[in-house]
Amino acid sequence: MNEINLDYQLFLQREEQFCHQPYEQEVEYYNAIQKGDMAFVEKWREKYNEVEEQPLAEKGMGVLSKDPVKNERYRLIANATIIARKCIESGLMQEVAYTLSDFYIQQADEVDTIKELQEINSRMVKEFTLRMHDLHFKQSVSGHVSKCLLYIYEHLYEHITLDSLAKMAELTPSYLSYLFKKETGITVHKFIQDKRLETAKSLLKQNEYTCMDIAAMLCFSSQSHFIKSFKEKYGLTPKEYRMRNHYKFAVRHF
Repeated sequence: MNEINLDYQLFLQREEQFCHQPYEQEVEYYNAIQKGDMAFVEKWREKYNEVEEQPLAEKGMGVLSKDPVKNERYRLIANATIIARKCIESGLMQEVAYTLSDFYIQQADEVDTIKELQEINSRMVKEFTLRMHDLHFKQSVSGHVSKCLLYIYEHLYEHITLDSLAKMAELTPSYLSYLFKKETGITVHKFIQDKRLETAKSLLKQNEYTCMDIAAMLCFSSQSHFIKSFKEKYGLTPKEYRMRNHYKFAVRHF
């Protein structure tokens, strides 16, 4: 195996006027994901997209392969590896972090264009960031509400009532309703529906369940109620959302 001639590699980079993005910026980016700071992550993505036509070297992103598609795939894998470990350090369950990382790397292995790889990378970053946001949110509320949040997250696929939550939290339904809205800013019912709709987005992106399947799994009263609620929240029907976001573009079941 030939040893790397580091001095020569540095010389070539200077000649080509290439430099990696500052380390501080990279740290800032991964810290934002750890904190669940979606606003920062979205601004970062917009900034990257502004120079999307530039070669990677000019963006300071580094070149890992002479093949552009392989280069984008390697970057995604490296990104997934770093993000998973950063999120574990900040409290995300190890199994959840590694499963997410594996899932998006497997998706990356099934596509062959830079655009598809960039879209997968964007979805991955967004999902990790949102999960970290929810994690920090749960840690910022009182014990009673935190216990309810954990119960809701773990039982989204089951019927949940205010009375059952109040009994579990050892509070009266009226006081739990008051406390929950005071600390989260929304009602128990609205919170549960929002989390179910977020879960529906993941199911639409990553699986091929029908609207009827998803409505039943997430305890919506009917398929039409699910479709109406989804469109009110996201401005798209579930079918339209899947057509834009499913990594295999699988819409045949609708």
